[in-house]
Amino acid sequence: MRSPPGIGFVGCILAFSLADGGITATPPLDEYYVKAGIVANFASFVEWPADAFRNPREPLRVCVLGRNPFGTSLGELAEGRIVDGHPLAVLPVVDLRQAEGCHILFVGASEHLRLKSILDGLGQESVLSVGDTSDFIAEGGIVSLRVEDGKVRMEINAEAAKAKRLRISSRLLQLARNAKR
Repeated sequence: MRSPPGIGFVGCILAFSLADGGITATPPLDEYYVKAGIVANFASFVEWPADAFRNPREPLRVCVLGRNPFGTSLGELAEGRIVDGHPLAVLPVVDLRQAEGCHILFVGASEHLRLKSILDGLGQESVLSVGDTSDFIAEGGIVSLRVEDGKVRMEINAEAAKAKRLRISSRLLQLARNAKR
């Protein structure tokens, strides 16, 4: 089993490598390992409203809805991390009811046929929705991670984030390709 590089390494990848339009997903960093690093680091680049947390020490929940493409990578990369006093917790969820209380929700490709109803079902909750299907942004998602030309590319719908009362760092918005502002 490959031992994962530290979260600092993945953070550097996110902060610097996206500047050229994407992160190359080559061995030993496969596509979903790179995507897991990006998802785990979103917590450091997004600000949730105070009422998104029941208390100042509540975990920041990173949830995966549907088939988990990350294996154990996302959990390993989030383990022990604390962002603004909130420990990161990675949780699998089977349906939208279980997603209540999630702050970041990765919607797996296995949920593609239900994507619109899932995103609509989040209502006004301050949830950063992330996915990697071609129509994720068009269906109302906030962040799309896709592989193009061997690189993981990110698209952000800033208007959808604002509607959810999420503040995305301008640094992250600058790294996003085709960001809708």
